[in-house]
Amino acid sequence: MNVLILYFSGTGNTYFIADKLYTELTRQSYSVKLMPVEQFQVTAIESADVLIFGFPVYACDMPDFMHSILQQIKKVNKKGLIVYSTLGFYAGNSSRKILNLLSQKGFTPLDYEEIKMPGSDGLVFMKKDSKYVKNVLTTNFSKSLELNKAVRNIVDKINQVNLRGIANVAQKVSGLNWGRSVISGIVQLISGFVETKLKRKFWVDDKCIKCGLCTKICPSGNIILQGDRVEFSDKCYLCMRCINQCPVEAIQIGEKTKGKFRYKGPMGRYNPHNILAKEDDAQLKD
Repeated sequence: MNVLILYFSGTGNTYFIADKLYTELTRQSYSVKLMPVEQFQVTAIESADVLIFGFPVYACDMPDFMHSILQQIKKVNKKGLIVYSTLGFYAGNSSRKILNLLSQKGFTPLDYEEIKMPGSDGLVFMKKDSKYVKNVLTTNFSKSLELNKAVRNIVDKINQVNLRGIANVAQKVSGLNWGRSVISGIVQLISGFVETKLKRKFWVDDKCIKCGLCTKICPSGNIILQGDRVEFSDKCYLCMRCINQCPVEAIQIGEKTKGKFRYKGPMGRYNPHNILAKEDDAQLKD
């Protein structure tokens, strides 16, 4: 059985789950492709029996730009769908929305998982010696009970599909929860205001070494190196990848991130440049 894991990860949480799924499914001899949405190829879905779609929750929803990714997916027949999300606060109806949207394209919903992870949007404003940051740095996410349970549930669902067929494992998608919608609306209203302000405050201080890494890893192409200047445009996803990955911590959001924590993903191992370069070189990991 062929499985496609399609995901977006700004600071490493969603990739961490995707990689664990890839490792376990390949260990069980499934044919698996691991694809970041930055390198999404519509044709990759054609050969997949099951799509595992992973995303980080931004303001109780998936990142806005991912809606355009889903719109590119053509109608399918008899393909399974599993959705998982990583979140620091609240998922709202995000998973149900995606399940409903893709079920209209012919996918059969099988399961969804919502996994609590460090809220990477706020970490860059925290002191490096704060209690929360110390907890993030000392947590062994590979042994997280919640995380491993979610991964195990997804793998078990794949095994069920392999044994019984997609139609016999299908799950009915419930409608949007009214209470979740109300909370999500409030969160999105507040977040929209805050995000608009934050996107305008990105800049680089005099520690910048003009290495160009931020331009290579920015998923929206929002950062440009013009001569000896780093410029930020108006296409920011606010994924926080650039500020966390800058090797000299030169990227700032206003003045309040100076000297603050930089998150390198669970276990401090997230390296989007290497991941994207490897995928570019091999096209797909399979």
